[in-house]
Amino acid sequence: MHDLIHHEGLDRFYDLRSSSSLRPVRSLPFESRDFGWLEETKAAAEEKSGAGKPVESDFSLEGLSCVGCVWLVENIFLRQPGALEASAHPATGLLRLRWMAGETDLSAFADEIASFGYALTPRKAGVRHSEARQLAAKLGLCGAFALNGMIFTLPRYLGMPDDFAFAGIFQLVTFLSATLAMLVGGSYFIRRAWYATRARTPHIDLPIALGIVLAFSGSLIGWAMSHEGLMYFDFVATFIFLMLGGRYLQLAAVEKNRNRLQRRRPVPETMASPDHAEPVPLSGIIPGMRVMLQPGQSVPVAATLDSEAAEFSLEWINGEADPVTFHAGRTLPAGAIHLGNAPVTLTASETWDDSLLARLTSTDRTAARVPALEKLLRGYLIAIVVIGIAAFLVWFSLAGFASALQVMISVFVVSCPCALGVALPFADELAGARMERAGVFIRESLLWQRLCAVRTIVFDKTGTLTLERPVLMNPDAVDSLADEARLALARLSRGSLHPVSRSLLEKLGREGQRLLRDFPLPEIHDVPGMGRSMEDGSGKWSLGRPGWAAGETEKSSLHDAELCHGDEPVARFRFEETLRPDAIAALRALRESGHRLVILSGDRREKVSAAAALLGIEPGDAHCSLHPAEKEALVRGLDRSDTLYLGDGANDSLAFDAAWTTGTPVVDRSLLEAKSDFYFLGQGLRFLPMMLLLAKVRRSTVRAAFAFALLYNAIAITAALLGHMNPLVAAIIMPLSSAISLAIVAWGLRERR
Repeated sequence: MHDLIHHEGLDRFYDLRSSSSLRPVRSLPFESRDFGWLEETKAAAEEKSGAGKPVESDFSLEGLSCVGCVWLVENIFLRQPGALEASAHPATGLLRLRWMAGETDLSAFADEIASFGYALTPRKAGVRHSEARQLAAKLGLCGAFALNGMIFTLPRYLGMPDDFAFAGIFQLVTFLSATLAMLVGGSYFIRRAWYATRARTPHIDLPIALGIVLAFSGSLIGWAMSHEGLMYFDFVATFIFLMLGGRYLQLAAVEKNRNRLQRRRPVPETMASPDHAEPVPLSGIIPGMRVMLQPGQSVPVAATLDSEAAEFSLEWINGEADPVTFHAGRTLPAGAIHLGNAPVTLTASETWDDSLLARLTSTDRTAARVPALEKLLRGYLIAIVVIGIAAFLVWFSLAGFASALQVMISVFVVSCPCALGVALPFADELAGARMERAGVFIRESLLWQRLCAVRTIVFDKTGTLTLERPVLMNPDAVDSLADEARLALARLSRGSLHPVSRSLLEKLGREGQRLLRDFPLPEIHDVPGMGRSMEDGSGKWSLGRPGWAAGETEKSSLHDAELCHGDEPVARFRFEETLRPDAIAALRALRESGHRLVILSGDRREKVSAAAALLGIEPGDAHCSLHPAEKEALVRGLDRSDTLYLGDGANDSLAFDAAWTTGTPVVDRSLLEAKSDFYFLGQGLRFLPMMLLLAKVRRSTVRAAFAFALLYNAIAITAALLGHMNPLVAAIIMPLSSAISLAIVAWGLRERR
């Protein structure tokens, strides 16, 4: 990909991308795509606009990660004849194109950006602005309101007399600033707190909303009674701004990771049927219905193969990537991936709701609760309310209503939940950013608490401990090919989903893509279980098992595949399954830190035993030939709210649901990114010991921030109870306490620790 970007003169992509981490494109540029829908969309848009006039249409684009991606896609489009404008939005995944009707080939553009790893799809329904973007707008407005409130309150703090000509105007501006901050930002917390109260669930927004409402209400009373000690308008606007800032950091991190989950998956949403004119949704499949399965798609329900022999991968079912040949009349399990080059006909044996794949692809996960945090929030709320009311009663009997109200509001205002509202989200953001630089992206905010309890780490083998691609052990066999043989290899591996073919096409790299663009693709013939062949002007070419072209398969061959011209081998290729880099060192560090390591794999015993021996895992903790339900049962037997499960395929999905916390690598066909607590890029595992250590450092740092918050609240509330708190002091020490909490977190999570 780096070579392709430089060759096309698009080097500025790297300048714009800066130091941000991007998801690898993996094999996306090498996958064949059907853009038939695009021609229909284009024709409809041009017919509506009229011939020779500008046309505009929206699409969804998968793979956008940063401003560099935006620049790259927009510039590729502007190279097309008749292209007028392209506007891409990473946050929503939307791409808006403008072109001259009849002059632009959108299919060529879609195919070109696909070679860079971006997938153009029909616009997804219901796309809207993200919550983080909406919160960013609120944050900006509330920042302006807070500045206005502080600026126009400052003269009063500096001794401005009440009879000053503009005193009333200054006070009015401060009131309006606080009111607008309440409407724009305060309503966000008040609404969420109200919903939480109705559900009888303690929520972090409840103390924030309580402080905002009481401070604003007290300020209104103070203004009406001309009691300066009750006027907290400037504090209200500042408090709302700070709370929104902490919440924005949290939501922005979550949504950034969510945008990275826009991936192509081979589970079809609808299926064509010979017995129905319209595509059938998965929920409409019934036993006995015939459906058509396209190349690269997975079988959604258990079904019988009606077509002739075809190859399927069962890597989702048992973790084994080797293709399996199924003949007509044989039952296909749900989740089998069609590796052929032509559609096949199936007869469904069950409904979608009864399918194992429906369970495997389910992303429903009960939201985890933290009883300790809920108990802390509940206790905090009760204590503050009791102290405030008691203070009001005491001061009312001693000094009257105005003084009593000021003391009660001061108690509620200065008892800032900064450790919960600001420091905790900031700690999560810093820890998440640290892991993001290592290629790990956090999806579940409670992950850090869970990691501190992890004692047993369970690994799937294929694709998790090993690389998801077989490694070509003799790359010189490809490098030494003549141009004619290179073209034949590119043609034969193009569009194939076999792991060996995909590895060979990736080895050809940009040169292979250039050959495929410059020369037409002849008809390819697949022989399930053997390989594929084609004919061109020089004769017959084939890519498949050793000896297949000559009519005698070599069962004991030292090679895994061969390219033949006629009956004569032109090149032989040897592949091996390889452990991830740093896997041995990472697992050694985990053992030394006292963690138990377990392998749960659907692979054969010899492969699992060999991997376990290399990784230093006890033979009794290396389990092989497991089905998804067996993995789930073993995890449930191991879990004591202390397991971390790392897997990469749908065959790990049920075990994911049973584990305490989960992670997955980014692979070509992943169903688990959307339901895992974190996912990771790259090919190594050295991040894992670092992440477990970071979880412990984060815990100690958060505890320090909470200790400071406890000390601050004790001192501030005592001062309020004694009647020594006024608007100036409250407006200064509350933001100052939040700043100190943030400094504690920043110091505690500095990278060198």
